[in-house]
Amino acid sequence: MSQEERMNRRKRKKRIRYALFGFVLVYIFFRSVPSLFAIGTKTELPEKYSVDDKISTEAIIIKDETVYTSDGAGQVKFIAKEGERVPVGAKILELTLLSDTSQLKERLEEIENKIAVLSETGGENSREKDNGNKIKDGIDDVIDEIQASISREKFDIADDLKDKLISYYNKEMEISYDDTLIGYSLEALEKEKQEIEKQISNSIVNYYSKISGIVSYKFDGYEKDYTVANKDLYNYSDFKSIKEQLKSSATGEKVEVRQPIFKIINNFEWYMLIKIDNVDDIEGYKEGDSILLSGKDIIGNLRGHIEKISIEGDKGVILCRFNRNFENYYDKRYIKLDIIKNKYDSFRIKKKCVIEKDGLKGVYIKDISGIVRFRPIEIISEDEDYVYISTGDKNNYIYIEEGDKRLRTVRQFDEIILNPSYVEEGMILE
Repeated sequence: MSQEERMNRRKRKKRIRYALFGFVLVYIFFRSVPSLFAIGTKTELPEKYSVDDKISTEAIIIKDETVYTSDGAGQVKFIAKEGERVPVGAKILELTLLSDTSQLKERLEEIENKIAVLSETGGENSREKDNGNKIKDGIDDVIDEIQASISREKFDIADDLKDKLISYYNKEMEISYDDTLIGYSLEALEKEKQEIEKQISNSIVNYYSKISGIVSYKFDGYEKDYTVANKDLYNYSDFKSIKEQLKSSATGEKVEVRQPIFKIINNFEWYMLIKIDNVDDIEGYKEGDSILLSGKDIIGNLRGHIEKISIEGDKGVILCRFNRNFENYYDKRYIKLDIIKNKYDSFRIKKKCVIEKDGLKGVYIKDISGIVRFRPIEIISEDEDYVYISTGDKNNYIYIEEGDKRLRTVRQFDEIILNPSYVEEGMILE
C-alpha cells in the first residue's frame, strides 16, 4: 500500500471520529432541552395564609399586689409554692425568729389599740362613709378636669391637678383604712391577739393569706410604683426608666426586719399600660373597645378591654384591663407585644415568582388550557422568602391605580410558574 493511500485512510478515520463525536454532542443537547424547559415551567399552587396588621410596642403590667414583710429577723420556710393560687387563710410560710421579737410586740400593741377603738366607734361609721362619698366625687371631678386639660394641651394645669388628685387618693386610702378597721370583729381580733402572744413565746411566726390570689416570692422593686389604685395616673413617660430586676428568696434564707418575704396577687383582674409611639396607629380605637394582643412575650393571643386612652401630643398610652390568663404574666412587669389591628386572608407565594410588567407587580400562571397568563398582585406583607398577597374580592378582583382599575388576581387553584424568566405571556405549555 502506497503512502498516499495510507494518508487517505487516516483522514477518513478522523472524519468518522469527528462525525461520531458531533453526533453525540447533538444527541446530548436535544436530550437536555426538555429537562431545561421543564425546570422553567415548574409550577406551584398558592398557599392560604392569615396575615396580621399589627403594631409592635411594649407594655408595663400593673397588678393588685399585697406585699407581706417580715416581723423579725430570722429564717423562712416556704409552705406554698411559687405561682400557686391560694384561698383566704392559707398558710404561706413560717418564720423562725433569731432573737428579736420587737416587731411582734408592735403588732400586738396595734391589735390591742384596734380593740379599744372598736369599742368607741358606734355611729361614727356612717359619717365616715359620707366623707368617703364626697372624696370619691371629688376624685371623679379632678380626673375629668385632667382629661379636659390634656385635650386642650394645657399640660401645666394637668400637672397641678395631678397633685390634687394624689391628695384625694391619700384621703380616700385613710378613710378606706378606717372603714376596714371597723369591719374587724372583736372576736377575730382577740383570736389574732392570742395567736401573736403564742408566737412571741414560741419565736415562730406563721403567715397566712388575707386575700385569695397567686403567691409569689419574687420582687422587682416596682410594687409601690405601679399599683391598681393609681392606674389612671400613668402616662407615656413611665416607660423611660422601667427595668425588670426580679429578686427572690430561697428556703432557709435569712431575712431582716420588715424585709418583703412574699406577696399575694389578685388573679381575677389585672392591667397593662401599652406604649403608643404614634397615635395615628390607634385611630379607630376607643375606650370600652376590646383589644387583641400577640407577640414574643404573649402566649397565643390575649384579648382585653380598653379602659382608658391617654394622649400627649402625637404619643400616648392605652390602659387595658384583663380577667384571664394571669398565671402566664404574674411574675412579669415589662413585656414586648404586638397589637393586632386586623387579620387578613391572603395567599402565600415564593418571592422569586414575583415580576414587574407594565409597572405592575404580578406573577405568571399556567391556565387550564396551558397558556401562560400574567396576573397582577397586591402585596400585603413579605418576609425573607415569601410574599403575602391579597385574595381580592369574592371574585378574586383587585383594584389598582386608586381604585379606578379592576383586574383579576391570583386564584386558589392557579398554577404559579416558579421561574418566570423562562416563559413569556401567551406561551403554550404542555
